[in-house]
Amino acid sequence: MTQPKNYDATVGRLAGPGGVRPIAARWVIALEAVLESAAHFGGQGDEVTDMPLVRDALDGTPLLPGTSLAGALRSGLADLLAGYRSPEPAKVTRLFGSSRGSDTGAQSPLVVFDGLGQLPPDLSSEIRDGVSIDPATGTAEEHKKFDFEVLPKGTVFPLRLELVIEESDDEAELVGLLAASLRSLEAGELTMGMRRSRGLGRFSARNWRAYRYDLSSANGWLEWLFSEHDHPIPADKLPQPDLNSALRNAWPNGEWQSFEDQRKRFICDLLLKQPGGVLVRSPGLTPDAPDMAHLTSGGHPVLPGTGLAGALRARALRIARIVRARHGDAEHWVEELFGPRTKEAERTEASLWSSRIRISESALRNGKPLRPSRVRIDRFTQGVVPAALFDEQPWLGGETCIRMELRNPEEGEIGFSLLLVKDLLTGDLPVGGTASVGRGVFTGRARLRFPDGFEADVETGGDLPELTLNRLDQEIRLFHDAPKRNRDQEVPHG
Repeated sequence: MTQPKNYDATVGRLAGPGGVRPIAARWVIALEAVLESAAHFGGQGDEVTDMPLVRDALDGTPLLPGTSLAGALRSGLADLLAGYRSPEPAKVTRLFGSSRGSDTGAQSPLVVFDGLGQLPPDLSSEIRDGVSIDPATGTAEEHKKFDFEVLPKGTVFPLRLELVIEESDDEAELVGLLAASLRSLEAGELTMGMRRSRGLGRFSARNWRAYRYDLSSANGWLEWLFSEHDHPIPADKLPQPDLNSALRNAWPNGEWQSFEDQRKRFICDLLLKQPGGVLVRSPGLTPDAPDMAHLTSGGHPVLPGTGLAGALRARALRIARIVRARHGDAEHWVEELFGPRTKEAERTEASLWSSRIRISESALRNGKPLRPSRVRIDRFTQGVVPAALFDEQPWLGGETCIRMELRNPEEGEIGFSLLLVKDLLTGDLPVGGTASVGRGVFTGRARLRFPDGFEADVETGGDLPELTLNRLDQEIRLFHDAPKRNRDQEVPHG
């Protein structure tokens, strides 16, 4: 076909927002995102549960909206490039387009598709209960119970992303930015949906595939146009174990940029064992089920981040009231780490922020269920209350690995967190229900990683190197000696 005169000039005038885009290449990346913990992606309310899942309108399949995935990737990339709660760097807009409300920016070169979930065999969605805890009594507040539907651990979402490279783009930079944003998914750090700071919605990734269509030639355009619409990556391109291998196979001679991680965080990986049982209550769903059983997800017992965070917050308040008694700012320290508790009528945008302590939901490995029967005793007669026989099914003798992350730690906050970790490792801080009968006690060891790169291993009853002892003592002293905090101070909430 003969091109008209002044063809290049005409295309040049049309290029940019509102015109045509001279495209040099098109990347297609496919992978399987696997839920490592339960997740809730909210849909419309119904009569079954207070907060149901969002589902595909055609067949009711659980849906991961592309908008949610793109938003999580964008936020993760901004954190990586500039640090938590920093202004979004300009490089982020090059990959994800202008921020909402901008009238002058171009659209995103990245296309993120919806994902349809595949539940684990023989499993369905789960219903979880939520309550609001009164910090004064440690019990559930009246009229503050709700339930929500979650996808179980092991749910798989096949995902697809496409990156459009224009002739004027720096392909090495765009591919590097995309790789940096996807590495949070590869590392198991990407979370989406409800209660992300308490361990829900955590993903990992597998079976990476990538393909680059060279659209600078007629053959490349024909290859793209005749590719299968739903599966544009050629079938002979086998899945790779990691993202870097998939990108290298797609662009053997290409080089993409790498970016330094600017996030400031204190990470504590806890390896815990149960000397006894633990019971995070979940109602029985079958006629022969116990009255109360330990919570499971995907058919396996779990220790939810919500329960652990509640126990840590209550203990944090006790510690702060002792250590910070002369300053009278205990509640402020706790709110800065765990987020504020405000009444409905008092809530404003300035009075709310998310928790800077992130706690994972973790599976309980090994161990076994135990089903004892219990009775209620009349405290006056010391006799059995009639019709008050019930049975429970706690999980006994398991072990688990929990990650606790403190974002943007300020002076003294790492020491505050270390005191919480100490109580958990020594078994002084029980988790879950029926703690009064000895349940919910854990002991173990911790791997600590400080923002400056210092690392230390701490184990209950173990001897610590002098360097580690000095560092722990220094951090705790900073908590003791920190100046008084007040509500007018600016603390960066991560």
